[in-house]
Amino acid sequence: MHSRIIEQRLPDEKPTVARFACSESPPRLTACLQLAERVHLALVSLSDGAEVFTGCDSSGQPLQGHRHAYILCECNPESGRVGLGEITHITVFARAGFGLREEQALMGLERIWGPDDIDISLTLEGMGCREGFPDSPLLGPSREWVSRTPFLPARHAKVTRAGAPRCDARGYQIGGPEHELLRLLALAGLPEPVALEPVEGTLLGGQVVPWREFTRRRSSGGGKGAVGGGYGFRIRFAEEVAGPVALGYAGHFGMGAFVCGGR
Repeated sequence: MHSRIIEQRLPDEKPTVARFACSESPPRLTACLQLAERVHLALVSLSDGAEVFTGCDSSGQPLQGHRHAYILCECNPESGRVGLGEITHITVFARAGFGLREEQALMGLERIWGPDDIDISLTLEGMGCREGFPDSPLLGPSREWVSRTPFLPARHAKVTRAGAPRCDARGYQIGGPEHELLRLLALAGLPEPVALEPVEGTLLGGQVVPWREFTRRRSSGGGKGAVGGGYGFRIRFAEEVAGPVALGYAGHFGMGAFVCGGR
């Protein structure tokens, strides 16, 4: 599968996606933030600090434009694995693409271990473009996207001096989760949705798991912290949108991730 997907890109085109299958008792999707952090540390080490994995330039300043790597976990029922909502795949996506140095690091990623009893083996299924992974619910394209992990705003909702919600022209509280989601979608260059509905949780192991059961705080890293216990949404666009769609606090580490078509 690896060679088949590699051949689907043009000779001068960098791959933007690397997808791994998990084995050996991976954690539930609720622990995706911890696992993504361990994958991040491993790739930074294996690549000797490649910018696409560190998210910072040579002077230590954060890269702009969100072109560095997203590390996103999947719990994909279509993989045939039946369980309690364990992570089945890890997808690493970077709009900037992976050069030879980064490809070698990805090919060397075979095992992840760390705190919280994380110890799993990874099998690289392939590297290539988004179109080469039609079985990934993270990549689309789709007109409908549904929260799979909690969306975590980093801004506080605004109120007037009298304590009433301060709302925009659409009726959303400024700084509230809906307003913040729409703001981040626009910053990502995505169209404004035609519909936005709240979702209380995600289906894992046959049960709806509320967002509060997810780990929602990074163990390291700077930036603003998350506000609230997490939110979920069903987004509908007028046209198909290509994924991944991952927004908000720790979006590069699996939070705020949406899957297409409600999968």
